[in-house]
Amino acid sequence: MNILAMITIVVVCILTGYSLYLVHRGKKKITSMSGMMIAMVMAMMAGLISGYLIGIYSGDMFLSGGVSMIIGFFIGFLAGQPIGLMAILDGALAGIMGGMMGAMLGVMLQFENAFIMLAILLGLYIIIMGLVILFILVETIKKITLDTQAISPFAVFSAGVVAVSLFLFMYGRDHVKIPGENTYSRNNATIKQEVDVSNEQLPKIHMKVTPQGYTPNVIRVKKGVPVELIIDNPLENNCLSTFTMPEYDINNVNLKVGTTHLSFIPTKTGKYTFSCGMGMFKGSVIVK
Repeated sequence: MNILAMITIVVVCILTGYSLYLVHRGKKKITSMSGMMIAMVMAMMAGLISGYLIGIYSGDMFLSGGVSMIIGFFIGFLAGQPIGLMAILDGALAGIMGGMMGAMLGVMLQFENAFIMLAILLGLYIIIMGLVILFILVETIKKITLDTQAISPFAVFSAGVVAVSLFLFMYGRDHVKIPGENTYSRNNATIKQEVDVSNEQLPKIHMKVTPQGYTPNVIRVKKGVPVELIIDNPLENNCLSTFTMPEYDINNVNLKVGTTHLSFIPTKTGKYTFSCGMGMFKGSVIVK
């Protein structure tokens, strides 16, 4: 497991656990509205981070979504329980929403800057949870006060501009890029992205699943001639492992690790799309 992921797990456990402790300790001093806000933020952030982590490592939307929604729900329930039913509902629903969003983001970005985004999420999590802890302390300890009006809006705006500018600078300088992209390009420079079997009597197309999509991703075939599609999939629990070509009644076929044989008969000319289960990686079948 990546060291950043391990750090993230430890930080989330510590800050979430400490926040829950503060809520339960000062439950008699926290108002219903404050408790609802605390439970909502804690649950949403926990669900978001957990969903993202599980998503980038599993590539399975069902697994990452299900587990992270459960985590978010229970964090929201625990955070809201000392305050009341409204806080429980607010926290639990926010946790479910955060888990769904985190899972989708993780699965979509697992091959594209996954750990750079994790670093951004971790930074935002620390800032937000730090504010939550400070808010709880202000609510429960009279000696602690915080005047947010003393914080200069210009300073906050300037910090935001600097952060966005730094990110865009790194993006423009290719410091933010797909991990392994250059290596993949070199190793696969000779792989043909388009294949034409329209002149073959018994066309067989060998397709490979890669982290960047399907290769080849443009297939030219002849109308009325049966086509055999041989798909080699080295990936496990990935959205690319679900293959769909609705025009030819190939819907959400699970591509096992190894080789899968599919066949179809193009009955009319035109251009038709095949894709992964989520529709993020696509290709075309051109029928002549």
